[in-house]
Amino acid sequence: LDGEDITALSREELRSMVAVAFEEPTLFSATVGENVLMGAGAGAGAEELDRALAVAQADFAHGLPEGTGTQVGEQGLSLSGGQRQRLALARAVVGRPRFLVLDDPLSALDVHTEAAVEAALRQVLADTTALIVAHRPSTVLLADRVALLSEGRIAAVGTHHELLRTSPEYAHLMSGLDKPGDAEGPQEGDGR
Repeated sequence: LDGEDITALSREELRSMVAVAFEEPTLFSATVGENVLMGAGAGAGAEELDRALAVAQADFAHGLPEGTGTQVGEQGLSLSGGQRQRLALARAVVGRPRFLVLDDPLSALDVHTEAAVEAALRQVLADTTALIVAHRPSTVLLADRVALLSEGRIAAVGTHHELLRTSPEYAHLMSGLDKPGDAEGPQEGDGR
């Protein structure tokens, strides 16, 4: 990780450096603030919470009945899918991790919220290494390097623009996404 052999690190050290946010986020039966701050080190408070909520465009949390002290319930079922994803993303960025794993964490967001999150996320990604699994072209653009997976194998590697020019499969996948009528997004087994 950034030139450091992870096998030489303790599990605790490694976990403190890595954060994740998934398409299907895990939230706990706790307050909004507690869920987000689980991703921070000891001593994190309101300033870190507010910064992370802003990056994830999760300021809706302040408008909940008890603000960030609102209980979200097991898996956050009282929230929409997009709200859950944004809280999970806030938890991932709150501790300023060295390595960030994002597995399609913006899939439930509308296009305007997604654009705002991506703009804020660009600043976070300037200071961290990230592995981003994405299907939408707008999310792919967050990456410096893109690897196209096809039938379980890496079929091409390059920048988004290089792959558009050199990989017909990549160009085809990117041209068919984010168009009106593609509300379902990628389909199971379609290689995206």
